[in-house]
Parts: sequence; structure tokens; C-alpha cells
Amino acid sequence: MKRLFLLLIALPLLAACAAPQPSATSAPTASPSLPPAPSATPTPTATLPPAATPTSPPIQGTLAIKVNVRSGPGTSYESLGLLDAGEQVLITGRASSGDWYRILYPAAPDGVGWITSQYVRIPVWTQVPLLATPTPTGPTGRVLQRLNLRSGPGLAYDTLGMLEPDSLVYLTGKNSTASWFQIDYPAGPGGRAWVTAQYIQTEAAGLPVLDENGTPVAGGTPGTAPSPVTPTPTVGPAPADGDSSANPAVRVTFSASVTRQFTYSSQVSAPAGDLQDWLEFTPYSVNAPDARLVFSLACSGNGRLSVEISQGGIPIPDWGTLACGDREKIILLPAAQPLVLRLAPSPGQGLRLVDYVITVRNEL
Repeated sequence: MKRLFLLLIALPLLAACAAPQPSATSAPTASPSLPPAPSATPTPTATLPPAATPTSPPIQGTLAIKVNVRSGPGTSYESLGLLDAGEQVLITGRASSGDWYRILYPAAPDGVGWITSQYVRIPVWTQVPLLATPTPTGPTGRVLQRLNLRSGPGLAYDTLGMLEPDSLVYLTGKNSTASWFQIDYPAGPGGRAWVTAQYIQTEAAGLPVLDENGTPVAGGTPGTAPSPVTPTPTVGPAPADGDSSANPAVRVTFSASVTRQFTYSSQVSAPAGDLQDWLEFTPYSVNAPDARLVFSLACSGNGRLSVEISQGGIPIPDWGTLACGDREKIILLPAAQPLVLRLAPSPGQGLRLVDYVITVRNEL
């Protein structure tokens, strides 16, 4: 029994010893050669363009009266066209003074125009964004009398607009005789315009001498004193604004709750230029057949202003008079019917140019 037990233990050991052993010199089977693993590099990410600066959407406004659309924020800028009372406009910003809005205006070369803000109705509490406009730097001058802005240093060049007395201008150069100054004017070619030096008060010295294209040239008269040859003042006729008795520049209906007053400013000239302006208004009265209207008329220029009031194309007799310098003058006029003011220079000799501001208030 003991031998049988030992034999049973030995059998597995003998079987293990009999199993074939691998040869010490046999090479392992070669595996297919693989390319070396690439070194770890950061995963490239797509480069995104810089995010666009968000812009405020245009603000919708409604015109209270017919207005001029101008190429810049001021009456000296070129008129691009007219918009009627009740028309909708899209406002994209306001000038730093706050009294001019920039609007989308497809008829303009750059697609925008400017209108005076006082006749634009916008939703209550709406904030029109202030436009960041570069401030000119350099020597300045003060305008002594009303002047034409021109595209070059001479009377033969195109008129670009008007400068009013006491306007501040930034001087950028002069012509070779110092009889014309070039000034900063964003609406002009290359942002520049020319004015006659005789009517610009300045202490600036050392301005660069420029040719008619605005290119610096050598030589010229030093300093800023005008040429001994006295230049002719460049006061010109008023630009035509396209209004008429059938298409007045202003069309206002007075009421007790909405519109009680309007103010309009423009210019007329004779025998050339804008010969007359037409303003339409409909007075309001609670009980009486006549409305009580208060007029104020301020003028400047080298002429007097003639004022006529008509109804249905027929002049109203015996309504009184309205002259430059009248303030808070009360005039009774028929209520509930459109009336038309016609303003024109009074007869006289030579070019007569009148700038005016008229205010009409309907008292109840």
C-alpha cells in the first residue's frame, strides 16, 4: 500500500519532466515592424476671428414736420433731400451737441444723413447713442461774417456750404499768398475746405503753404497775414431746398394735447438762389372761429424779409404784418383751416441774403 501511494505521487512528476522544453537558442517569431509612435503634440484648435463689436439697432422715429436731410450735423452742410411730416426714420446716433440725429438715408453717397432732432418723435425714455467723433486739433480761427466754404482757394471753386459768424474753425493750411485758409471740414473733399482769410480772425503762425489740391509746397508768404489784394467776400445765394406752396417745408397741425408750437430756421435770397420758403400750419381754437397765434421772427443778413399769409392759395387780407425783429407778436387767424406762410427777401438792389428763425405758438 505504501508503494502504491508513492507511485501515485511520482507519476505527475515524471509526466512533467517528460514534456518538451524550448531550445535555449531558438529565436522567437518576429512580429511585423510598426512605425514609431508619434511624439505627443497639442491638438490644434480652430482660430476664430475676433468677435465683432456689438452695435445698437437703429431707433425708429417719426417726423413732426418736413425736414432737410443734410450731409453733416449742421445747417452749413449740403442738403441731400427732404423728408415729409409723418415719415419714419431709422436713427443710428446723435451728434455730441444732441441737436442732430444721424439716420439711414439710402439716397446719400455713404447711406447716411443728418436731421435736426427737435422735430423727431421717438419712444419715451429711448436713449439715442452718442457718436464718437474725432475732435480736430491745431490752430483755430473765428469767422467774422457769413462765408462760403469752397473746394479750393478761389471764387471759381465749388461751394460746399456756409459758415455762420462766430463759428470756430480749425486751420490746416494756407495758399501761397495767405489770402485763403484751408480748414478742417468733414463734409468736404478729403475732409477739408477753403475760406477767404480776410474774414477769419486768428493768431496762428507758421501754417503750411498748400496748392489748390491741398499738397504742401515750398515757399509762400510767411505768417498768416492776408495778401495786400483784398479778396471779394464769398457770401453767396441761399441753396434751393425744393419747397413750394404745394410742397411746403413745414406742415404742422396745432392741437391742445400734441403740438402747440414750432420753430423753423432757413435762408432765402434774391435775385438768385432760394427765392422763397413756404410753411403750412393749421391753427386750433376751442370755441372761437379765430385762433390766437404768437409769432417771433429773428433775421440776419443783408436784406429784409417779406411775409405773406394765405389760405387756399388766396392771400388773407388785413391780418397785420410780421417783420424781422418782432417778438411775441399776437395775430388772430382763422382756425381749423391750413394756412401758408410765404417768406421772401424784400425788393432791393444786388444780392440779398436773409437768414431767419421763426417761431409760431398757438395759444388756447
